[in-house]
Amino acid sequence: MTEYIVKIGFWLRAYDGFTVEANSDDEAIVKAKAGAKTAMESTAYPEHVAVEERREGVIVFVDCVAPDGRWAVIEDVAFDDDHIPQQPPG
Repeated sequence: MTEYIVKIGFWLRAYDGFTVEANSDDEAIVKAKAGAKTAMESTAYPEHVAVEERREGVIVFVDCVAPDGRWAVIEDVAFDDDHIPQQPPG
């Protein structure tokens, strides 16, 4: 049998939070949008990552491994466009 290396990618929902002070609801929304942009650009870990809710899967690549080398079979293959349900253990 031939060995193949498969790399997948998927989105995880992540949650973070912060507080803002504002003089009105409208000002709070403006400040929330600015703070959200800053939080999204941050490389710090968010407060929570929902690993049980994997979404939008793609097979990044399938490579064939043989004694004479390794080569790409296929790349960027969608296999799920919304939600990948988590399988129960066992």
